Amino acid sequence: MADALSAHDRALRFGGIEGVPNLALVESAIQRPYNGYYRAIEEKAAALIQSVASNHGFADGNKRTALILLHTLLTKSGYGLSPVHDSESIEDAAEEMILAIVLRAMTFDELVVWFKRRIRKI
Repeated sequence: MADALSAHDRALRFGGIEGVPNLALVESAIQRPYNGYYRAIEEKAAALIQSVASNHGFADGNKRTALILLHTLLTKSGYGLSPVHDSESIEDAAEEMILAIVLRAMTFDELVVWFKRRIRKI
């Protein structure tokens, strides 16, 4: 939980409203990848991103917080994100991905494939 609150504080450095109106939604979102159902790192990453970005446990900055927590998960697990091809900006691709999740234009399974193509061992 400390990682999530710290990530949210960092996300708000770029602006936004402070506050955690629903701590239970935040806890649920960050626990989802570790419930034993998701074994592969791309599944854990997809569960984390989808839950944190969509649950709206924070008053503001849910998408930014989700991306910071994703980076934390991957780094602690020995992974990183890499572009699929030379012309892809991983930052732009991640922004498009998270918007698609929030708008429900990308399914969980599509998100797992997105991560499979970009997660690399470091």
